[in-house]
Amino acid sequence: MKKRNEKVDILVMIKLAETLLTRNEYKKAKTILEKVLDLDKRNPEAYYLLGEALCKEELFQEAVTSLKIANTLLPNHPRILHLLGWSTFMYGDAKVGRKYMKLALEKIPDDIQILSDLAALENKEGRYEEAMEYIQKAMSVDPRNPMVQELFHVTSFMNKLHDEISTKVN
Repeated sequence: MKKRNEKVDILVMIKLAETLLTRNEYKKAKTILEKVLDLDKRNPEAYYLLGEALCKEELFQEAVTSLKIANTLLPNHPRILHLLGWSTFMYGDAKVGRKYMKLALEKIPDDIQILSDLAALENKEGRYEEAMEYIQKAMSVDPRNPMVQELFHVTSFMNKLHDEISTKVN
């Protein structure tokens, strides 16, 4: 009977952690998820959510570690790949981050968040044409999405600024 109660407890704790994450209570969510992992070291959802909490706290190295474990336990899940890609990019490795996010995009090709994050990555790398391709795809999915519209304006501005600077330098 203890095993069944433990599984129920784990499910309840994971739901609570998810709720806390939506309320931006990352430290509380982390504490609960660490307790879940004390009970079940092979729970990919707990590692994923812990990675999300760590990412939100901008603890990207720790997020990557947690998300890599989640990906090992539940290989190639698009949500894990996406967050692993974003965390890896934010930790400083755009090339590997891009690889993970592109794998996630292959599995969910019309996902606005993945498309937007890839556009943001390409923007940061100064690859405005590539960024615009992701933005155009996201706009075809949801042309009124405020995040996509903002990315479009930022990318257009950055590309124009880059062209002006390049013209003046040359």
